[in-house]
Amino acid sequence: MLALDKDPLGREIAPAHGHAEAVATAFPCATDAGLEILRAGGNAIDAAVAAAWALCACEPSASGLGGQTVVLFHRGNGQTTVIDGHSHAPMAASIQTISRSDQQRGYRSCTVPTTPATLDWIHGKYGNLDRRRVMAPAIRIAEDGYAITRLQNRQARWVAEHLRASSADALFLSERCPPPVGFTFRQPELAATLRRLAERGAEDFYRGAIAQEIANDMRGHGGLITERDLADCGPPVERAPICTRYRGFRVLTVPPPGGGAQLLSMLNILAQLAPTGFASCDDDWRKVVALTTSAVFRDRDVHPSAWTDDGLGASSSSETRTLELAGEIVRHAGKSVFADGAAEEPGDTTHLSVCDRYGNIVLLTQSIQSVFGAKVAHRHLGFLYNNYLCTCPRTPHPYGLRGGCRPRSNVAPTLVVREGASASRPVLALGAAGSRRIISSILQVVSGVLDHGLDVCEAVAVPRIHGLRGRKVWIERPAASEPLLSELRRRGREPIVKSAFNFAMGAVQALQFCADGSTRGAADPRRDGTAAAIE
Repeated sequence: MLALDKDPLGREIAPAHGHAEAVATAFPCATDAGLEILRAGGNAIDAAVAAAWALCACEPSASGLGGQTVVLFHRGNGQTTVIDGHSHAPMAASIQTISRSDQQRGYRSCTVPTTPATLDWIHGKYGNLDRRRVMAPAIRIAEDGYAITRLQNRQARWVAEHLRASSADALFLSERCPPPVGFTFRQPELAATLRRLAERGAEDFYRGAIAQEIANDMRGHGGLITERDLADCGPPVERAPICTRYRGFRVLTVPPPGGGAQLLSMLNILAQLAPTGFASCDDDWRKVVALTTSAVFRDRDVHPSAWTDDGLGASSSSETRTLELAGEIVRHAGKSVFADGAAEEPGDTTHLSVCDRYGNIVLLTQSIQSVFGAKVAHRHLGFLYNNYLCTCPRTPHPYGLRGGCRPRSNVAPTLVVREGASASRPVLALGAAGSRRIISSILQVVSGVLDHGLDVCEAVAVPRIHGLRGRKVWIERPAASEPLLSELRRRGREPIVKSAFNFAMGAVQALQFCADGSTRGAADPRRDGTAAAIE
């Protein structure tokens, strides 16, 4: 096992003096799990994996054993890598075997889960502590329970009808009703599964007894995932991050099928439209953000091949396209070039950010796609399946529905570094939940810190705007000034005012590394998250 306080040659990496160890997650129990593991001597990978397993137990509406996990990992020696755990469709998937309604929820909407494989693999390669120690907090949360929050009660009410109609009823409802606020929610089935994984590792999930139970459950309910699909699921792939420069900083994020390419394109467009930056988080800034996000999302749908690994690496076309999109925004100042009827993509996710005393930073995003995923669960193993196949087009497309396809996702764990004479120094580390709002919310927080000089907590709390693929623009109420609404309407947009700190606008969990060596964590007030540090 490779200790993270040493570089690949075994040389000691000195602790980053003054750096706090910090954790920011989407739920208090998960933040506590990460802190517990840091205090026990774990490194950032140990703590992040512990928090991720914990989120599988205390935030089941957003992620779990039945989903996928993607990580951006920056080591204290300056190396940055992406651990790509994007999932794949079962081999039997096709437009003939999966109807349009099947794609939305149920047993035929699932890709082969990769979260157990990814968490177990990164911990085995980079963690310091024993697997059982790292998984202990998640097992305890599932066994002893935690108090249901207002948000969790609301989410359960959104999907209660679908949960009642499936095996998820007995696991996630209380007497067929959403668990009330304050209810102690216990998951003995999940606790037993986590304990098995702690003892036997992810091998049991893909080629052992758990795999057999999953395959049997799929067959019994018309699902397509087989023993072979599970056995063929290998470890995650380590990949190089993609990057751009913005306002003198270097921004690193994940390649396709994640959403990093869209984020970098949006930053480049902002730089084109406002070369000298923005004075403040004002109406002009929000207008540019809204027009930029909708332009990039539309372009991703109209020219999907340009946003794949091959498309981005084929030439300098990404720079050319950035200039074209920026020009399009300027030229069409008084009218819309977007078609009506482009609905916003559904989806939910969770993100966590962790750093340790050695300067290691882990940004981990995981998901089961929609709120409560496929709305079906393995009754005896205690977890929900994902519904990632709902994101796969039924037409010819790089991420189109077919056997083994990789669904397109929006995950974009992101690191911002200041490049100095001798080394790069991390400035901001973040990621988000919320489907396409992942990208627009990260964009606004990065811009808030780099353009406006905001503290990360201020940047996360700033009222947000989100341009959809069509004419609609979502705006949180504090930002919905009459001049901004009028300007958007003049440009052919349809402003939709949302409440302050709206759930739909994404949820950022971030760390800021200050010039004095201190670390600040920020948990998005739009969800249940917390952030904490250990000096």
